[in-house]
Amino acid sequence: MVQAVKVLSAVMFDAAHFEETGRADPAVRVLSELPAVTEPFHVNRVYKGAQGRYEEVVALADPSGTVVWESDPRILQLRGEMYEDLFRLRVEAPITIADAGEHTLLLYMDGQLVGRVPVFVDAPRSLIASGATMDAVETALKKGSIVWLDIPQKGGVVVQRPAWYVQEGRTLYVIKGGREQELPGLEQTDRVTVIVKSKDINATIAELPAGVRIVTDDVEFERVAALGMGTRLNLLDGQNALARWRSESVMVHLTPLG
Repeated sequence: MVQAVKVLSAVMFDAAHFEETGRADPAVRVLSELPAVTEPFHVNRVYKGAQGRYEEVVALADPSGTVVWESDPRILQLRGEMYEDLFRLRVEAPITIADAGEHTLLLYMDGQLVGRVPVFVDAPRSLIASGATMDAVETALKKGSIVWLDIPQKGGVVVQRPAWYVQEGRTLYVIKGGREQELPGLEQTDRVTVIVKSKDINATIAELPAGVRIVTDDVEFERVAALGMGTRLNLLDGQNALARWRSESVMVHLTPLG
């Protein structure tokens, strides 16, 4: 009774990245220009369903819907409706990735599709992939409200802080200081790392180095601040925020590098 099986969660993630960071971000990694083969990855999934044995197949489809990889069938034993059953699979065999766009993890039970989960392509050495990654970043920024910034400090320490922002395409403006967000040392560095998460799947999709520029032009400041009053959550002083930002705060422009 496959209809009784639900996919509570599933993720396909690069093994080395998980070992380095402890984060199971939904991406497979390739280390050369596309087309290229994947590094080892994991597929974790949690099912809930009627007690019994099921034949499972997991697959990866490219943006066109073409299946580029399919696992061997595997028999899973579910314990029953009261349980959430976690299964792990490590894949060492290389899979050729030719398209940098969003892929899809497909989950089949007894030959029937029971789940579809987004998978991104992490290809740091691929010029082809960088364009697709930036498209995904721009979309995620439009839907989101904060990014995370890794800000270098004196002595080699790096601090990570959440930051609300004003978006213009693939660049961001942040306002800090005074009664606004505390982003220590941001205006004293020339580069930060912007960590972008997808609101749809609550996972990191990109970590981008970004150049830092302090906004000193009054016209640019006024234009961006006016936009910021529409994006800043819980703005207690309303239109008076513009004067407060002008007197108390610093506006910084972040531009992705590379």
